[in-house]
Amino acid sequence: MQLSKRELVIIDLFLKHDLSLTANQLAYFTNVSTKTIYRTVKKINDQSDSGDLIISEPSKGFVLDYDRFLKENAKVGRGIQTTDPLERRNSVMLRLLFKAPNKVDIHYLFEPFYVSDAAVSGDIQRITEYLKTYHLQVKRSQKKLSIEGAERNIRKAVLSIIAKDNLIDDVFTIDGQLMNAYDIDFLTSLLDFIDKMLKTSITYPYNVNIFSHLYILVQRTREGKILFSEERFLLDSEEEELIKKNQELYSLACIVIDRIEGYLATPLPTNERFFLFQYLISSRIENHSSHMIEEPDLAKTVAKDFLEIISVTLGIELAITANIQDLKNHIAPLLYRLKNEIIVKNGLLNDISLEYPDMFETVKETARIIEKRYDLISISDDEVGFLTLYFVKYREMINHQKRILIMCSSGVGTSELLKVKVSRAFPDINIVDVLSSRKYQNNIDDYKNIDLILTTIHLKENPNIPTILVNSIFTKQDEERVKEFLGGL
Repeated sequence: MQLSKRELVIIDLFLKHDLSLTANQLAYFTNVSTKTIYRTVKKINDQSDSGDLIISEPSKGFVLDYDRFLKENAKVGRGIQTTDPLERRNSVMLRLLFKAPNKVDIHYLFEPFYVSDAAVSGDIQRITEYLKTYHLQVKRSQKKLSIEGAERNIRKAVLSIIAKDNLIDDVFTIDGQLMNAYDIDFLTSLLDFIDKMLKTSITYPYNVNIFSHLYILVQRTREGKILFSEERFLLDSEEEELIKKNQELYSLACIVIDRIEGYLATPLPTNERFFLFQYLISSRIENHSSHMIEEPDLAKTVAKDFLEIISVTLGIELAITANIQDLKNHIAPLLYRLKNEIIVKNGLLNDISLEYPDMFETVKETARIIEKRYDLISISDDEVGFLTLYFVKYREMINHQKRILIMCSSGVGTSELLKVKVSRAFPDINIVDVLSSRKYQNNIDDYKNIDLILTTIHLKENPNIPTILVNSIFTKQDEERVKEFLGGL
């Protein structure tokens, strides 16, 4: 369902104002005439396959049918979305990056968007400037474009774009299109295999990052030409020592790359094993000890400083003794990522900064102090966003009682923010797990005593447990539904 920006604004207004607004109110908020409002409402309803989303009711004005809205938004690949010039440029860049350094016809790149020659020229200029920040060059030869630069920088640029496009969320999309179903099954099976071998689960955002890394590898192998300088095939003494200390993770990375080679029927550069190993070791893996080369007490010291500075800044006691080990387990791989320039993109960043603006700014300011104190590379806003969720949890979460599962198609992505929002709204519940429907079905005996399932997708099979379909941003309407249900337990 493709909506214009105005249509999306109208949907958002209903969600923020308890689903009911008059035409005059909508016109006031959007700065258009009531006549335009009626036309816009009709257009929204015409695009819905679930029935009219916005209903006109006497004395009430317009009312958003929340059930239909959730059904329309939950349809795989058909969610409520829009397109704009930024999305167009991102789409063009992805096609170029995946095929680098091969030349691509300009007409092929822009044909789907029906834009003028002037718009094409403007987009190429902006793309060129953007990719310069990744030390990549856009080359134009007659009517073709190509990208030149280091493979590592190409992948960083791809990751930065697909992270904004929600590669893994309630649906698997890239460049606005559903991903190849075979690739989805294969890559998710690899994540399941990694979890099985480690006897634990790699949680969000690290599972998303590993999935994205492997997806980029598959696409680059298929569409482009992977070029590595000879020097990158030689590991330095520190990297070799890191492998020795974490042989289990390196062996696992080798097995996974071997399976990808079999899937693609193509040999891959030796360095791919070390690259995946870096992603694994820079992830927070529960109940698994990764041995870093860095000073062993640095992560604990940095975690303690974060807790102390933020406690003083906010004027609250964050229970340093109780929380320091939890935060240290996040800080240790964070320090490794900073040192090795491994990017973790935060698909929830905008929601986190809007939902917890004061805490986000406090953590960001504290990060600047920590950087100077320990001479660290700048901690990105993406990393600050994840740190923010820890401090929100330390400040707000208390003992829970009722047992709840949060479920989406992949078990990752926006469901993590949903977990925090549900915890904040209902601090006396116990969120047992955030998982995919497939993981639930495969481990159903592990989830017998569950009081409620909150899901962002339609479940094909009845789990025999009370289930509530909610929006991934957990609106006030969702909160009221859950409150009504919990009141009856």
